[in-house]
Amino acid sequence: MRTTSAPAGAEDARARTSPCASGASPADAPEARMTANGADFAAANDFPASGAGGPAASATDALVRRYLASRDAALRERIVADNLYIAQIIARRFSGRGVEYDDLYQVASLALFKAIDRFDPGKGVKFVSFVTPTMVGEVKNYFRDRSRAIRMPRRRAEMARSVRAAQARLEQRLGRSPRVDELAQALGASEDDVVEALELSRALTPASLDAQAGEEGEGSPLGRLLGGDDPAFAAFERGDMLSRALEALDARQREVIRARFYEDLSQREVARRLNVSQMTVSRIERQALKRMRGAMDENGTTTGERP
Repeated sequence: MRTTSAPAGAEDARARTSPCASGASPADAPEARMTANGADFAAANDFPASGAGGPAASATDALVRRYLASRDAALRERIVADNLYIAQIIARRFSGRGVEYDDLYQVASLALFKAIDRFDPGKGVKFVSFVTPTMVGEVKNYFRDRSRAIRMPRRRAEMARSVRAAQARLEQRLGRSPRVDELAQALGASEDDVVEALELSRALTPASLDAQAGEEGEGSPLGRLLGGDDPAFAAFERGDMLSRALEALDARQREVIRARFYEDLSQREVARRLNVSQMTVSRIERQALKRMRGAMDENGTTTGERP
């Protein structure tokens, strides 16, 4: 994932919340603001913090409630600006693992935008306590998506995980493997989605090359059944390419080319056979090679090799 542009309002807020911004004091640094928002944020992120949730956390919760009631874009931008410092902390925490800080910052910032709309004040959870694990989860999902040998859309990957979890629960409860319709009912999904998730789960599980290809552990290892490069194919393709190029020559040119490159005769020997001068053989050879290269160019098969 490459960083293009930060979410709306993110750049200005990032400059305001950066501990390196001009005129910033230690109290304005993200870690200090984290302490001001209380132990909930520290507990969710395993960061040491002192003090308890104070006026800052309460003000944020009130602001989020106002936004959810009015859907005012200006309030949303203010909430984002006030909480982007969390994205900075999370991005620094996960940096140095093969992903640039800016990429992680953007992932966490986008998660903040989504979390604002998903937050439910009625559950009695502080906004910071909700948004922090949400942002951390998005960053971890980003790392997981990058580590897969076969990448798939996030929605399908989540569906595959849900199906596997439902399978384990139903097997324990039913004492047998659940049917597709039972999985679909348990997940509230369609049977087609469940079948697709089951197929994706099998496709994402790599098989060992030492595993037996036959049933019940019989047969040869899978590694022995894999194909490899056959040099005979390259020789066949090269011969077919030259045969087609020779068809573009007239009879005299083909005779010269065959004598020179297939019979390995010198120009003098070819001239003696054709009862012509060596200069004539040289001219015919140049013309023939030029025509053959032109024919191969037209067919898109030029290899740069001498016939």
